[in-house]
Amino acid sequence: MKRISLRFVKWGTGLLAIGLLTGYGPLAHYLHGGVKVRCPWAPIHAHAVLLGWVGLTIFGLVYRALPEWGTPSPNALKLAKAQLWISIVSVLGIYANGIFGYRLLNRFSPGFYYQPDTKTLNLWLSIDGAFLTLYAVGCVLFMMVLFGNVKYDEDAR
Repeated sequence: MKRISLRFVKWGTGLLAIGLLTGYGPLAHYLHGGVKVRCPWAPIHAHAVLLGWVGLTIFGLVYRALPEWGTPSPNALKLAKAQLWISIVSVLGIYANGIFGYRLLNRFSPGFYYQPDTKTLNLWLSIDGAFLTLYAVGCVLFMMVLFGNVKYDEDAR
């Protein structure tokens, strides 16, 4: 469990860097006169930082503490590994859709975000929703590890 917990924290730190770099998009948008309109990069920045850094780091720290609280089953490690990759794919998917998906859809429907083209905007948000749902699947795996695959040590009682 120690190795997987460190992998969560390392990936979380990497996603922090991506989230911080993504923060320059909204900043540049607002500095160049975009204050009157919302910036499509702002949610990507927040999702990369909160789901990526905060979420993965907390998951990793909880996994690090599990052996102190109880005995994880062999199945717990498999679920934790699956959760790690599902979480990483989902955060990177949100990031990619937010930047590259936005730019691609904007080529087909220019300004769809600012003067909403409902169909294109809904497509873009639905892709985001699919990746958020994938992250939720990872959270369910986390709960399965925590509630179903860890037995209390006698000392912990």
